Amino acid sequence: MSEPTAPSAPSTAPEPGSAPGGRPANAAAPRPATSNGDWTDQVTDLIVDSVDKVRSHTTGPILEISKGMVYAVVALILALPIVVLFLVGLVRVFTIFLPAWATYLIFGIIFVLVGVVLWSKRGRVPT
Repeated sequence: MSEPTAPSAPSTAPEPGSAPGGRPANAAAPRPATSNGDWTDQVTDLIVDSVDKVRSHTTGPILEISKGMVYAVVALILALPIVVLFLVGLVRVFTIFLPAWATYLIFGIIFVLVGVVLWSKRGRVPT
């Protein structure tokens, strides 16, 4: 009769593309099985979730408002010189076809009328 053979020992050589210990390289390291691991993870997750909720309700809207304010300031900085240069060019074009005094009179009347309309739309300050 033949003698019984011992079971072969598992190979300890790591597979290609695996981390030391025989687990795949992208697999997470196993956590030790302790009773403390469950409740500490739950408490940590609860704290992180609470902080994320508070942050999304406080800094989220503030960041959106500040972003809008930055865009408004940039638009104002770009628009102001464009409007001034446009008006200078318009006055020069008008002085080609009209005498200078007539051009200044027309633009003066226009600006006074715009000022009167804006002045009438202003809000009253409560006393």
